[in-house]
Amino acid sequence: MKNPQLRLVAALLFPIVVLATNTWMYQQQRSAGETFKFPIEGFDPRDLLSGHYLFYKVDYGVPSANACPTSDIAAALCLRPEKRVYPADERPANCEIYVQGECDANSIFTAGLNRFYIPQGYASQLEAKIADKKGEIEVSIDKRGNAAILDLLIDGKSWKETLQDE
Repeated sequence: MKNPQLRLVAALLFPIVVLATNTWMYQQQRSAGETFKFPIEGFDPRDLLSGHYLFYKVDYGVPSANACPTSDIAAALCLRPEKRVYPADERPANCEIYVQGECDANSIFTAGLNRFYIPQGYASQLEAKIADKKGEIEVSIDKRGNAAILDLLIDGKSWKETLQDE
């Protein structure tokens, strides 16, 4: 590559190709996974470094006896046949569908599904709905335990539909 113009073109195209590939892979994960709904609660409307996000706590419905075995470990939340959190390297073979995550310092399972981007103008309306425990997230989980949020649901409907109806 002695031609400087060819180097410039390659340097400009490389990030575009990487971004397009990453976007395509994320979309494939969203469309190929099985859909689950989890109730959410709590709200914090501002994260100045990341834009405007709805922050919440996800209720995975794990009985306390099956929760994190210890803190600060990589973990897997088995959703079927039994809801149970295992250390990531000890997930049983009969676990049909699971979510990769971790047990935090408080021994609470987290999977990075605790925020959803919303336009600033809808923050106060959604805050009230989530505070009334009417919120859920719809999540796509693929065979490798990767999860992606599909939508924020209020009373079983997409948040956009809910706000349009008002």
